[in-house]
Amino acid sequence: MPQTSGVVDFFLHPTFNLITSSTTSPSAITNPLSGHNVLTSSVGLSSSFGVVCAVSLAPPKAGLTIGTVNEYEDPVSTWTVFHTLASGLVVVTQRDVFADANYILFWQHALPSTVILDVFPNFQVTVEWLIGI
Repeated sequence: MPQTSGVVDFFLHPTFNLITSSTTSPSAITNPLSGHNVLTSSVGLSSSFGVVCAVSLAPPKAGLTIGTVNEYEDPVSTWTVFHTLASGLVVVTQRDVFADANYILFWQHALPSTVILDVFPNFQVTVEWLIGI
């Protein structure tokens, strides 16, 4: 019996060799970001698979642990992903907190309607879209 889940997964979550990062496509991101940031479907969410992020500014006493994974003692950023149902109800479908110096966030479900990035005080992050090549 043929399996189609592999094909669907391929288009929803392509392998790393089929994606690249961009600050200009599908829409421009003005980096670095700090504070509260709202990204809506009009700014590229619908054609992206997620984001790649890197801490570009951290406070001197942030407690960076250098190792296999460079990680801060406290969280750097929180991402909240929303989807809009056919009824118009907006629901939270994903929430992730990161303390890593560099990280990738893939949307768990395609076509989010809004994504909110909250960067903790005294931090700045550089964000790029993950798009297909």
